[in-house]
Amino acid sequence: METGEMSKEIAYCYARVSTQMQVEDGMSLGAQEKQLNYAADAAGYEVVMLREEGRSGKSIQGRPVLREALHRLDAGEANALYVTRLDRLARSTKDFLSIIDRSHKHGWRLALLDLGLDTATYQGRFVVTIMAAMAEMERGMISLRQKDVHQDRRDNGKVWGVDLGPKPIINDVIRERIKAERDAGISYKLIADSLNREAIPTAHGGKEWYSSTVRAIHTSYLKTLT
Repeated sequence: METGEMSKEIAYCYARVSTQMQVEDGMSLGAQEKQLNYAADAAGYEVVMLREEGRSGKSIQGRPVLREALHRLDAGEANALYVTRLDRLARSTKDFLSIIDRSHKHGWRLALLDLGLDTATYQGRFVVTIMAAMAEMERGMISLRQKDVHQDRRDNGKVWGVDLGPKPIINDVIRERIKAERDAGISYKLIADSLNREAIPTAHGGKEWYSSTVRAIHTSYLKTLT
């Protein structure tokens, strides 16, 4: 590179094909690469071609090349991601919105040639902003649903680890001891303190007992007696 010459920004051109894709539409990696190279080069980028061969589009978790590319884009090691078609990038709405969200958050360009979606344009940025907002709304709705579930459990007196979920494994001798000490009027905190002093492991092999843990064990044990 000559002195004073500016280095070009980098565009990842991602081409993916599975055996089934080639059977269905015959769009080979070579055909994708030709389109991608033309578009990215025309936009002034230094092209880095990325190939993912024999990989299903069902989830990005099964595509290490794409996951690594997204990581590097987020880290600022490249500036744009070019893909020929939406189904080459993602086949699930969840994955697509996740990628849109990442491009919006980290400020890298996303270009989908088949949709004409390009975040370098005003229209593209508008669409991506709406999609990122949709992804954020979906996360918020999931959080609210989880809160509703937790509140419903509390309203119905359900305790995680007692009525629902994995049950703690506690020696019957410890269970009976906790019940006997509670029957004698000893607080949950004092019971926990005594178990800690004796270094008795908790249900999941932990080293420290808490009053809430003792309460849950006691409640669970009482349920088995009714």
